[in-house]
Amino acid sequence: MTTPELIIPTERVRDLTNAPRRLPIEVEGSVAYELVLAMWTVFNPESSSAAFDLGEDWFENVRRSVPDDLAEEIVTLGGPYSFAWLGISSLLLSAPHPHDPDHVYTWLEDVDEGRLRRWLIGYSSHDEDQSLIEQAAAGDMEAALRLLGEKAEEKPEIVHYVRWLVVTDDLPRRFTGALKRFRSEVFSDFEDDFAAAIGRAAAARRAAPMRGDAKSVIEEVTSGLSFEIPRGVNRVILVPSVVNRPLSLIDVHRGILVVYYGIADEFINSDPEAPPSWLLRVYKALGDDKRLRIMRRLSEGEATLDELTEMLGLSKSTVHHHMSLLRGAGLVRVQMSAEESKGKHKTYSVREQSVADAGDFLDSYLRTTELEQRNA
Repeated sequence: MTTPELIIPTERVRDLTNAPRRLPIEVEGSVAYELVLAMWTVFNPESSSAAFDLGEDWFENVRRSVPDDLAEEIVTLGGPYSFAWLGISSLLLSAPHPHDPDHVYTWLEDVDEGRLRRWLIGYSSHDEDQSLIEQAAAGDMEAALRLLGEKAEEKPEIVHYVRWLVVTDDLPRRFTGALKRFRSEVFSDFEDDFAAAIGRAAAARRAAPMRGDAKSVIEEVTSGLSFEIPRGVNRVILVPSVVNRPLSLIDVHRGILVVYYGIADEFINSDPEAPPSWLLRVYKALGDDKRLRIMRRLSEGEATLDELTEMLGLSKSTVHHHMSLLRGAGLVRVQMSAEESKGKHKTYSVREQSVADAGDFLDSYLRTTELEQRNA
């Protein structure tokens, strides 16, 4: 369900033809979503913490800080891959403002249990057939299997999770209880710093002109993700994130497309002499002969992961890791199409302007440091 270079439930991308070009774009700058994203990332067994700027030590320390009984509850509620926590995050977007943690978690606790059950079943199945969702929520497992389709055979653990949702009571209280405990017992150590950085990033994003259509804005904030917006999307919500840096997560459900994107260095770094982490990522990404070969190949034209794997003679997972570093540095563009959910037509290409900018930014950083030393 996840990959180091892009975290996205791609099976939700369906009909991408004739997608709307002009959509309202909102920016949410609440740390409430960051807390849920942290829970999902920490407890998702397929998440690679090495791909994130916070580093493996941060994620490991968070895991160790979670009491055993709370960790068990988070895993149980989250289901396979802890994906249900993303469903909770998207549901919280429906809460009335203000969207600070106290208000949205209290709102969640008061959500009708049937509504929450229907929401999570629909989220599990990636289907919007309300009749089938209603039947499944009422305990009709035949309807649930019809909703899940091929996934019922490919991922039986999701069937077990849906069956568990149907028979479990007090879901709003349990989800809210886990959120509140994780916040008070673990996340409170980081909340103030994260909230300040996210708030600054959200304010800057709101103040920036929204150049072009929604697709262009998404590519801008994600540093190169060219995402075809599915038909039926009527809202685009941008959510800046510290935990997710430098990667991006795109989630689509019930007509809402949510983009969790890693915030820029200037909203975090308080050391004026420190090199920007983006600059470090660029030269780390380029400091490897295999990745330079990939960049040279992509400079000749777009390529798929399979084509790059064949060219390098490496395992697909190894090449995927290389692409993760190049993506994190903003050096390559990912083009996704309707067939991406079937493992096809996901192509990579060079972001030529980013390559050109790398030398200019390095020169600017070196010259700025040199000038400051002269004036000292």
